Amino acid sequence: MEETNNPSITIEEIALEERKFLHELSNILVVAHGMGTFLQYSLSENPECNPKDLEKINKVMDSMNKINRIVKERRAALHTFTVK
Repeated sequence: MEETNNPSITIEEIALEERKFLHELSNILVVAHGMGTFLQYSLSENPECNPKDLEKINKVMDSMNKINRIVKERRAALHTFTVK
């Protein structure tokens, strides 16, 4: 979000800027989640995989799922400040 000294900026404008930010962040998370899912599947199907490696990717995926949930909750909250 661009910094501004304009005191007339509205809550709706701030919410729209944050929604744009969350959209960009979500795009990056989708890619990371997709690659993580691929790795998780590959590791789980590999009989020679170190179980600790699978445990680590599972923790990564759990963390990304939590981030996705938080982003969705924030986006929903921001929608209450914007008029369609």
